[in-house]
Amino acid sequence: MAPLNKPKHKGKALVAGASAGIFEICCTYPTEYVKTTQQLSTKPITVGGIIRTTFKDAGPGGFYRGLSSMVYFAAPKAAIRFASFETCSALLTGPSGEDKYGLGKAKGFVAGLGAGTMEAIFVTTPQETIKVRLINDAFRTDGPPQYRNFFHGVKTIVGEFGLAGIYKGVAPTIIKVSTAQATRFGIFSAIPLEQRNTPGKAALSGAFAGGVSVLLFQGIDVVKSRMQGLEAHKYRSTGHCIKEILANEGPMAFYKGVGPRLTRVCLEVGITMSLYGEIVKALDSVWKTDH
Repeated sequence: MAPLNKPKHKGKALVAGASAGIFEICCTYPTEYVKTTQQLSTKPITVGGIIRTTFKDAGPGGFYRGLSSMVYFAAPKAAIRFASFETCSALLTGPSGEDKYGLGKAKGFVAGLGAGTMEAIFVTTPQETIKVRLINDAFRTDGPPQYRNFFHGVKTIVGEFGLAGIYKGVAPTIIKVSTAQATRFGIFSAIPLEQRNTPGKAALSGAFAGGVSVLLFQGIDVVKSRMQGLEAHKYRSTGHCIKEILANEGPMAFYKGVGPRLTRVCLEVGITMSLYGEIVKALDSVWKTDH
């Protein structure tokens, strides 16, 4: 997302990205919880219905079920995202700062595609599988919740399905994250500098970029959630999952949870983009490097 203050030093990118990621997820997780719950339901369910049911059954803390999976992965997720973006941008830039391959405005999209792919492979897929299963488990109707906490959930999933068990839905996750980050980084980079040269402007620009990515790729997120839930065994492949959703629930099912997700992603990208730049400035004042 090409923040205003871009560190060339990879260590600063890792620290700034990790810090911004942890702060952001702690602020926005309830919207992620509502979104995932709505996507996992094969029957019509409203945002208001989820909020009322969760509050009645578990109180305010219920909206943070599965947060641990996001917090534990937030630092490496954001760190890999920003560090990979800086690395990909460097590979596309010549020694004098020129556009090495003449990509123009598309440079941000290409670097974002690489960053999203790395993020999906190393962090997002296992994190999302654990998060979706923890949330899905909280709403199971065939008995009490199976997972007592984050660590018990991971142990149970790995014990039952092996390490491959936390890589369920890897294909749609890679597609989702790589295209989303390409869109977010690309649009943010394409916005004129004077429209993102302050924390407030950077937040608004980031929110806009995030919103566009949600509207374009919401369907992929629904498929990913279904393939990572407790009923993932029903789907033989990504294509089979898409066909089953379309046949049984109709095309609008691919936009389940779009309201909460739109809110969450706009906040996520806005917060991380503005906060990332400010953290880099703070690091520059205390961490002296050649770059």
